[in-house]
Amino acid sequence: MQRLNTTLNSAGGWTLALTSMQQRVCVPLEEVERVIEFARRTPDLAQYSAELERVSLWFQIAKRYYQQHDPQRLSDLVEFWERYRDAVIQRFAAVTPVELRTADKVAKAIFDHFLNRIPNERIAYARDVRPLVYAGKGGIGSYFTHPAEWNRPVAIINLPHCAFDNVWQWLALAHETGHDTYATVIDLAKELEDALEERMRAAVREGELQIPAIELDLRPQGVPHVIAYSGEELIAGIWRIWANEAQADLVALLSCGGAAVLSMQQIVGFATEAPWEVQSNSAGWSDGPEVHPTPYVRNALNIVALRLMDASHAELADEIENRVVALAGPKTEITWVLGGTIPVARVPVQQMLHSAELAAEVILNHRLECLGNQSYSDLCRFCSADQETVDEMARYLLEGDLRFAQVPDGKSKPRLALAATMFAFERDPSKAEQINYLFKHFV
Repeated sequence: MQRLNTTLNSAGGWTLALTSMQQRVCVPLEEVERVIEFARRTPDLAQYSAELERVSLWFQIAKRYYQQHDPQRLSDLVEFWERYRDAVIQRFAAVTPVELRTADKVAKAIFDHFLNRIPNERIAYARDVRPLVYAGKGGIGSYFTHPAEWNRPVAIINLPHCAFDNVWQWLALAHETGHDTYATVIDLAKELEDALEERMRAAVREGELQIPAIELDLRPQGVPHVIAYSGEELIAGIWRIWANEAQADLVALLSCGGAAVLSMQQIVGFATEAPWEVQSNSAGWSDGPEVHPTPYVRNALNIVALRLMDASHAELADEIENRVVALAGPKTEITWVLGGTIPVARVPVQQMLHSAELAAEVILNHRLECLGNQSYSDLCRFCSADQETVDEMARYLLEGDLRFAQVPDGKSKPRLALAATMFAFERDPSKAEQINYLFKHFV
């Protein structure tokens, strides 16, 4: 008895079968409507009735479109739906409502802080977009977002359960909103990546940076690929790949100041070695550094940016830099390794740190057409007055004062309150429980 369908033994038959199965991956519309109804009956979400209607309509349109035109992406649609469903059900069922409500306030404040001066026609989202945080998976540093692809009506950000009682690490939410805005503003990714690449190439050509060329033949390891770059190509390619993560760090800095650097250090550390990745694709083989900047360089980028934002931050930047030196020790090279063992590139640490200085200047101060010929620094600032407010809020937190989020000058904002938790914890880690409670219940 023949059990297998021999038409599937041909490439065409196999492809047709896979496409048919991919088209069957879907979110039932009845489930969408049921969850939307839960949202309407949830106090924290009911006020967003217009957004809820957009969500319902969007899922109906997206499902039909991808079934017909791009079935391979239906699984991504289902994954996004699962996160949205979790965000709604966790609130409806009163699962971690305090944490989610507080995290929503912070994410919304940071989102608005960056977007409110960008020309509206450049934004894929509506200007009143609703970012939602859900209590998700992963370890203490497992923050990630589902960006504004497909003109999504909501931004979904994962806040790991493990971080619920470490609110100062919620500063990672500011970084994640940076990813959302990067995906939201039309042409921002291309314009910023082009600007970084152009600046790095010019720096090498003019002798401002001395970056060694690299060449590694992988054919003896059974991979038909040669990794080869001039110094100019290497540093330009690195910062182009790092652009999204680097700008997300700086969005966090522009929203929350130096506290964002300190929180990031707790999550990523100070390593000088990072993976180099090689992948096969339809065009052959490609390679490049891991998308997150090497932690040691990432610290340098943020410290330089903190100084560039406002001269008043210089003293704090020095303190943060002293911590890096104390914990990381003296370093001579930044290295990239393939497969954990094969060295690909070694660049003198001073050259990489100087490249970080150049990158910080570009991200903060280069004017971009997609931003209405404004720079990141033109759009938003974290000034000395903001830091003064943060310091005052931190004092209230340590004193256990319930008014910490309503400081006397009336300038308090959720993003500043979040920054204050970092400095309060720095000054007295024994008050961690008190800091967590006050922030989550009274922000």
